[in-house]
Order: sequence, then C-alpha cells, then structure tokens
Amino acid sequence: MRLKKLTGLLNKNQKFPYLISSLINLNYLLGFKGTYGYLLIDKKGMFFISDSRYEEYSKLILPDSVEFILQNRSIFETLNDLSKRLDYNSLYVEEQSLTLSTYLMMEKSLNDVNIIPGGNEVNTLRIIKDEDELSNIRKAVEISDRCFKHLLDIIKPGITEWDVAVEIEHYYLKNGCRKSAFDSVVASGKGSSMPHYVTSMTKKIEKNDILLIDMGCTYNEYNSDLTRTIFINSIDPEFKRIYEIVKRASDCAISSVKSGISSGKLDKISRDIISREGYGWAFGHSLGHGVGLDVHEIPAVKSGNSFRLKRNVVITIEPGIYLPDSGGIRIEDIVLVTKDGYEVLTGSTKDIIII
Repeated sequence: MRLKKLTGLLNKNQKFPYLISSLINLNYLLGFKGTYGYLLIDKKGMFFISDSRYEEYSKLILPDSVEFILQNRSIFETLNDLSKRLDYNSLYVEEQSLTLSTYLMMEKSLNDVNIIPGGNEVNTLRIIKDEDELSNIRKAVEISDRCFKHLLDIIKPGITEWDVAVEIEHYYLKNGCRKSAFDSVVASGKGSSMPHYVTSMTKKIEKNDILLIDMGCTYNEYNSDLTRTIFINSIDPEFKRIYEIVKRASDCAISSVKSGISSGKLDKISRDIISREGYGWAFGHSLGHGVGLDVHEIPAVKSGNSFRLKRNVVITIEPGIYLPDSGGIRIEDIVLVTKDGYEVLTGSTKDIIII
C-alpha cells in the first residue's frame, strides 16, 4: 500500500526514476531493517539494491513487485548498469538523506545521467500515520508516561543527573523498548536554562532545584517524546509564575489543534501568550515537530510554516521559557490530529510537582 501511494505521488509529480537512500524510509516502505540499501522506483519497475550481507534477508521480505539487485561493485556502477537496462538519462534523488559527497560522486560517476534533487516524497507520505503506526506511537507514549511516574518515586536530593538518565534507559529496556529515542536530558538547577543541556555524570540534584527531564523511547521502531519540569522541595515564586505561563501556552496551543490549521499559527498562539507576559525573548526554539519513525520529523511546528495539519498527523507541543544562568521550564506533550479536533496522547500530569 505504501509503495502504491508513493508510486502515485511520483507519477503525479513526474519524478521517475526516483532513488531512495534513507534507511528509515526503506524501513517504512519495505520493512528493511538493515544498514545498507537503495530503492529505485521507475515506471518500468522497482529495484532494491544491497550487498551480499542482505541478499537472503531481502529476498525474504521484499514484495513480488520489487526485484532484488545484488551489488557486486560500487553503487554508482550498479546504477549505471540499471540506467542502461531501463534507458533513463535522469535520476531523482532524495534530498534530506543523501550526503553532498555521494551526490557529487553520482554526478561524476553516472555516465550521461542527470542527477536531480527530488525533494523528500517518502517523508511527505510519512506525515500521515496509519493505524499500526498510531498503535506503536501510543504504546511508546504510554511507556514514557509510566517511566516518568516511576522517576517521581526515586528522584531526591543527592542523586546525580546521570543516575536519573540511567534509570530512564533501564526502565525502557526492561519494558519492551530496544532503546531510548535520544539521549535523555536531565537538567537540574541552572542547567535547566539550556534547552538541549548535556546531562552531567557527576552533578548532584540539590534541594530547591528546578529539574527538567526530556525523555523518549523507541517501541517497534516508533518514538515518544516527553518533557516535564518538576521542583525539588520547593518552588521559587518567579518560576511558579513562569510555569503557569508555559502551561497556559501549552494548553491554548493544544486546544487550537484541528485539521486545517497551519503549524505556524499554532506556534504563534503559544508564542504570543509567552510574549505578552514579557518572556518572548526567552522562548527561542520552535513550538514542536512531527513524531514517528524519527523522533523529529516533518512537519515542523514553527513560526511561518504554512503546512496545514491533517487527520492522523502526530506532533509535539513544547513551549518553554529559559532564563540564562537561572533556570528554565518546558512542558512537552504528543498530540494527534483527529477528525474532529485533537487527542492528547501524553498522559503525564502537567500540574506543578514538588518532591
């Protein structure tokens, strides 16, 4: 079904032949989980190229409509052979996944074949999730929610940020996940002012700290993404007010989610609330992003983006306020666009937590 949709899209946009090099996109289209492969889609057929390591495996998983091509020489020589067989003189390539060096080598090595940037057609298809994808995302979100609840029972002054990060990883591995979706961010005290803080192996969580935790897991290839900010023993009045502003910015953006609204407008709704309170300068990143096989994928939920949300798009909503050398607050939820509006998949409370 996915190959059929892609072929239809390529036909509509007149992008034959089209070369897919992204391993994540090969997984999406073919279920291929190896580390090397290319898929060429032409009007005359579909051809999956890989080396001998994946020959037997590929033949087991490939649909009948896809021919396996064993790569005995370089990928460029293999593509040259296919160009002669299929009689093509131009080749569209994925832009997001192809390195500049590979692109330049293709231009140099493919005889009489014009290499054309072909956009990111598979990534565009991936924006709309099917029911199996949604089921996996829901499960990943559920595991992260349970992990966060578990952390509330173990976080206390004196343990290190690294202790918390290791506990997150351990929980995921023990509860059906192969890995974390990304390196967990456990940012205590002043470190919480840095949106992508690098968790310290030695820094201890102290009384009266802000503690920002950004975490996610990968379940059946699909990802979750959760951020909560909690407080150790007490909460500073200024950060209590900031927390309430961020929560309002989150709630208002989420309640505005519906099919047809632009992602740029969602960003503006949230950003305007923060700006009116005098903290616009302290919200530097975009409001959110798509989530699926990649933990960060299109659509970007950011200022000026005209992409209009559609049913079964999954995005994050994650406003934040960060005061340098003082502390920061971020709240992040995963939201599904539904037929009639939205569904918040994240279940973790957004009330102020003091432990």
